[in-house]
Amino acid sequence: MAKSFVIENPEALTDALRALDNVTSESVLRQAAVAGARVYFDEMKVRVPVGIRAYERKGTEIYPGFLRDNILIAYDKEQSVEGRIASYIVTWSKQAFYGRFVETGTSKMAANPFLRPSYEAKKTAAADAVDAVFQQKVTELTGG
Repeated sequence: MAKSFVIENPEALTDALRALDNVTSESVLRQAAVAGARVYFDEMKVRVPVGIRAYERKGTEIYPGFLRDNILIAYDKEQSVEGRIASYIVTWSKQAFYGRFVETGTSKMAANPFLRPSYEAKKTAAADAVDAVFQQKVTELTGG
């Protein structure tokens, strides 16, 4: 036999459900994803190898720290699903394309990885940052 119940304040219940729906909005998903990506970004900036000399390539001066200064966070439209998944990547700009050679090495240069070690070192902290954004939004939107 089914038990019955009475909702004494249906407006408050409706408002709480609407607020929770807002927690999973595109904006909040993006904020959470960026918070996680920012953790990796900061770690990569610390771990990226810095060259010892400057040189010029196709009219662009490549100075020590150029790769570090060209690490960026980019929205990954291909991996994202509107309203469900917001995907960001931490990568380098086109001008610093050689970052892949630094990471994986070449036939003339040993690998000096910084992407994978950054990920391994900060994956828990990144997940915590994402969770913190969701927790903050739940608190804001539901009034505690």
